[in-house]
Amino acid sequence: MTTLAFYRAVTAQAGQESRESVRRGVAAVLGALRDRLTPDEARQAAAQLPGELKAIWLAGELEGRRPVKMHRREFYERVKKDAGLGSIREAREMVLAVFAALKGQLSPGEVEDVWAQLPRDLKEVWEEA
Repeated sequence: MTTLAFYRAVTAQAGQESRESVRRGVAAVLGALRDRLTPDEARQAAAQLPGELKAIWLAGELEGRRPVKMHRREFYERVKKDAGLGSIREAREMVLAVFAALKGQLSPGEVEDVWAQLPRDLKEVWEEA
């Protein structure tokens, strides 16, 4: 999937009309997910992303970081804040849209590896997407 196709898939599902709000939303979700995963797993997922999305994913990566413990509510709150969204509902829709597009981009094995590192409540969101 190209970067443009990824953004189109997110736009179609997230209910956001503005291209800029979709870009901010994608960056917020990718950043939160990256930080929730171990650095090794984050690098493996990033390796399967097209250029611009890979750059967004890697932009906030810190050497030697530990996974940030976030459950669903904290994840949504972070996405809401980082994307400048107006509500948790909008953040949830964005997370679902990005997760769905990401699952379409990653190999089945990598989809499973990401799922394995999520807490139970975020696993449910990943599965729903």
